Amino acid sequence: MMRKFVGVLAACLLSMSIFGVTSSFAEVEKPQDAKNTEEVKLTDAQKAELAKLHKSILEQKKQLIQKYVEFGVIPKEQADKMIQRFEEHYKMLEENGFIFKGRHGGSDRGPHEHHKSEE
Repeated sequence: MMRKFVGVLAACLLSMSIFGVTSSFAEVEKPQDAKNTEEVKLTDAQKAELAKLHKSILEQKKQLIQKYVEFGVIPKEQADKMIQRFEEHYKMLEENGFIFKGRHGGSDRGPHEHHKSEE
């Protein structure tokens, strides 16, 4: 029982560190001078630069998750699901030209609404 609690707590803390605590708990106002993302057009060079950074972040997240599995903090099955979500997020960014759409990449739903259907 205690091991499961520690695992859940570790997964929560990991998620908070990876995704940023404030993005889940605070509504961010758009600055008055901020452009609508639909108006922004990135060059191929800009997209390539963003792709390289996002790919690096994706690989680091995978390594971090694998370390948690190695140390026995989270089970491999949970790690596989987390990595799958990270990869889906990268693919979505790639499909959108590395421009964020909405709070969660195109979703007008609230924070983490997309996870409810999996429970």
